Amino acid sequence: MRNIIDLKGSILSLTVLSLLSDQIEDTKQAIARKIDQAPDFFIGVPVVLDPQVPLMDPTFLALLVEYLRQRKMIPIGIRTEDDVMIEQAEYAGLAIFPLEKVKKHPKKAVEPKTEMAQPGLKTALLVKSSVRSGQQVVAKDRDVIIMGSINPGAEVVADGHVHVFGKVMGKVFAGASGETTAKIFAKQLAPELLCIAGLYQLSEDIDPAYQTGFVEVSLQDNKLVFNTGLLG
Repeated sequence: MRNIIDLKGSILSLTVLSLLSDQIEDTKQAIARKIDQAPDFFIGVPVVLDPQVPLMDPTFLALLVEYLRQRKMIPIGIRTEDDVMIEQAEYAGLAIFPLEKVKKHPKKAVEPKTEMAQPGLKTALLVKSSVRSGQQVVAKDRDVIIMGSINPGAEVVADGHVHVFGKVMGKVFAGASGETTAKIFAKQLAPELLCIAGLYQLSEDIDPAYQTGFVEVSLQDNKLVFNTGLLG
């Protein structure tokens, strides 16, 4: 008999959206500020909602789900054991995830089409100029060294470390295939987004103290750690 479907196990990286307010307009505005910093990054992102406060408004989840879809994100479920929230979630078409079943893994960077990776020895990919807006540099199975800057609207993706001799103003993805020991090194930081092994941080969440002078970014205890005391 011809197979009609084929069901296989898979692991899907999810973005967990923690809800710290029960005010829908405040929540929508906060989401908009995040998305507007890197709009392309959030398109098609599957989202699990994680309420940290009671949601007394019976329309909150339905309105939030509608808004996320308008912003091209994909709400798929909610982490809760609260009966009232479960009822709201079911009305909004969300799956119910037990609290202990979903870990807070942010969206893993989707590896874009590789144009610059080449076969042979996996030495670092060297880019002797700045990366201009709209350009994308990909280093498959290797580090990448950028001799210039990464301009706004540019992307640099590496399975290993990312070294930038200039200023980071675009998006940088290190450890793109899941290498948690990968690091980002830069002379100066003012990025649109930084990401290591799937855990990302937007510009507004980076302390201004780390935006001048040499900085090393690493992944420790499921968060990005910034270190400026390595030189001098």
